[in-house]
Amino acid sequence: MARATMHPTTPKRELLSVGIDIGTSTSHIVFSRLVLEKDPASPTEKYEVTEREVVHEGAVHLTPLIDSQQIDLPRLREVLLNDYRDAGFSIEDIDTGAVIITGETAKRQNAEEIVSAIAGEAGRFVAASAGPNFESLLAAHGSGAVERSREADITVMNIDVGGGSSNIAVCREGRVIDTAAINVGGRLLVVNEDMIVRLEPPMTDIAGALGLSLKPGFSLTGDMRAAISAAMAQSLFRFISGNTTDLLVKSLMMTAPLSRNWDVNEITFSGGVAEYIYGKEKRSFGDLGEDLAREILRRCSNLDAAIAEPKYRIRATVIGAGMSTLRVSGSTTYLSSNLQFPLRNLPVVRPHLPNDWTTVEDVRDAIVAALRRHDLQEGSDPLILSFDSSIRPSYQWLSVFSRGILRALPRTVMARGTILLCFDGDVGNSVGNVMRRETGTQCEILSIDEVQLDEGEFVDIGEPIIEGVVVPIVVKTLVFHDCAR
Repeated sequence: MARATMHPTTPKRELLSVGIDIGTSTSHIVFSRLVLEKDPASPTEKYEVTEREVVHEGAVHLTPLIDSQQIDLPRLREVLLNDYRDAGFSIEDIDTGAVIITGETAKRQNAEEIVSAIAGEAGRFVAASAGPNFESLLAAHGSGAVERSREADITVMNIDVGGGSSNIAVCREGRVIDTAAINVGGRLLVVNEDMIVRLEPPMTDIAGALGLSLKPGFSLTGDMRAAISAAMAQSLFRFISGNTTDLLVKSLMMTAPLSRNWDVNEITFSGGVAEYIYGKEKRSFGDLGEDLAREILRRCSNLDAAIAEPKYRIRATVIGAGMSTLRVSGSTTYLSSNLQFPLRNLPVVRPHLPNDWTTVEDVRDAIVAALRRHDLQEGSDPLILSFDSSIRPSYQWLSVFSRGILRALPRTVMARGTILLCFDGDVGNSVGNVMRRETGTQCEILSIDEVQLDEGEFVDIGEPIIEGVVVPIVVKTLVFHDCAR
């Protein structure tokens, strides 16, 4: 954080962060200024973000493509550099940030190359090629649905309808409790004066179900537009309700359906299509966004839940991108002797343990469910497991808990990999010691005390800085709360 501004009379730091969203339909950029302030009540020199201000929102651009399989990197780079110039910032001004690549764009042949290139050229980033469940989680946080569920004490379903997918998240008590995604989006088909110029693969299934033969160069009639949009909206709501026996729904599913038919109090929509749903956008962009929004609205009248407008719509997955905090662990962190630092770009996975958990299987199942929610493969994807302070400190319970962790991570255990853990409370050192003593695992273990890590965050962990056990942690939050629009 070499460029962070230090205040001479107060322990504060200012950081400039950037968030970039490369989506199926649109790409856009947001710059935010963050103020980090030392927590005077903390003996471990913790810092918290005390102020967050969006200082510039770039224009919303159509994502440039070479063809149906490749993103146009030179054009995308030029667009983003222009946004930097318009904002009055240079690459060197950026302290931290995030690049998010979502929807059908994440499936392009050169998607990984694009993320790496943009991240490397735009500053210090967490580069995340978001999977469909994770994208659902990001949109729920960014739209404000998670915050709304906590403040109003209700169950909120956020449906992020973008260009290539619809990502669903159920929110309760300030957290995401279920996610799902389906290939329903406004830009699966692109036209130029009613002539088809591009089809995404899911559109072939939709057209086939309707008995239509669509190809680039064919003319798209008004009746075809209406039929396709109606089929997409119908598939979306069937998927949400758990009706996955329909052949078209099955072919469009990107994830398993929601785990149950939730009793939802309120539904919000985000994503580009939401601009039409809430009447914020009147222009046409040569796709089916407006038609799809109309069909979604038509079906909303039959829902039991109220339809509400979220805080953020098209920018839901990027409005808080790149928010960073610097935190310091407690002084009783457990570290294996052969750990290699720094550890970079670790996604935070926060298992939801039931309040009445008692068995190894309870712990294992909670971790496995959390990994699935984040589209992460245990044993191959780096990650850190984060737990709240409800972990019971007695030796008996820590033994059960430790064994449950190892049971959930069989590939890591077999490969003698590294197990990374973090706890809100003062049990990290105890968990590490019990795990080593009771199980004899040969894995390297880092078990951090007194740091709260939340879903959607990525962390960098540096070498111990105090007494060989206190570690500095940079938390890079992709999509979270309280940003002024």
